[in-house]
Amino acid sequence: MKITDLFGKKIIICDGAMGTMIQKYGLQTGELPELLSFTDPEIIKGIHRSYFLAGSDIVTTNTFGLNRIRFENSGYTVAQVAAQAVKLAKEAAKEAAEQAASQGNQTGDKFVALDVAPIGKLMEPVGDLSFDEAYDIYKELIMAGAEAGADLIITETYMDIYEIKAAILAAKENCNLPVFSSVTFQEDGRMLMGTDPHTAVNIIQDLGVDALGVNCSLGPKEIIGVVKEFLTYSKLPVLVQPNAGLPSVVDGQTAFQVDIGEYLEAMQELLQAGVAIAGGCCGTNPDYIAAL
Repeated sequence: MKITDLFGKKIIICDGAMGTMIQKYGLQTGELPELLSFTDPEIIKGIHRSYFLAGSDIVTTNTFGLNRIRFENSGYTVAQVAAQAVKLAKEAAKEAAEQAASQGNQTGDKFVALDVAPIGKLMEPVGDLSFDEAYDIYKELIMAGAEAGADLIITETYMDIYEIKAAILAAKENCNLPVFSSVTFQEDGRMLMGTDPHTAVNIIQDLGVDALGVNCSLGPKEIIGVVKEFLTYSKLPVLVQPNAGLPSVVDGQTAFQVDIGEYLEAMQELLQAGVAIAGGCCGTNPDYIAAL
């Protein structure tokens, strides 16, 4: 079964945050969280497993920051990190199914999405990252994830429509997996580089993705207007994974102020408006997903 077989049959539930979950285990600033897949694999597998047990149909791999620029001096190749990340998520799916079965429950089909995110450099002409270089960087990651057995690709948290175009094309032209794509908006209702929701929808859906949407940046209440614009213009299923509000620093730790009740109130409005794929981003955890 492909994840796209579920379209129109149920609300597809994604996972919540990975990065803010990892921070609870003492990850230090500057460390590469993707390397925890090697140094502390049980942490990563446990996070995936907890999301599956909470009801997620999809978990995203621990590859948010994985690209050859960031990992140049890490001692690992992009292919090695991608393969290990997919392996742990697949193992978590199997373990969650076994644990649920032992309790007389069924988890249903579970899917592993290769997490593909911004490279971390600005695209030309604002920065010095060319479209061709970005495409090649994404191609390397996507081919490695597909070979490792990922079920779909999620390109997420993009602030530049030009960069997400490179990621989507790399996915569509180098693997046969479904592609979900989501972008992030500021409080003014535009992406960082100025793209409005209507334009974003038109560009992304014309690239042949299977679903599109909004994630990260703002809390669930703050993105309602943007998401409803997506629902107005999109011909495809719409995905929403909001933060648990904007981050703040409390006692030296990053904190998010939107509790589960407030999150659910906004998500219910969005689901009733027609959102087809739902989950969480920074600050959310398996409790949010279970409640959803």
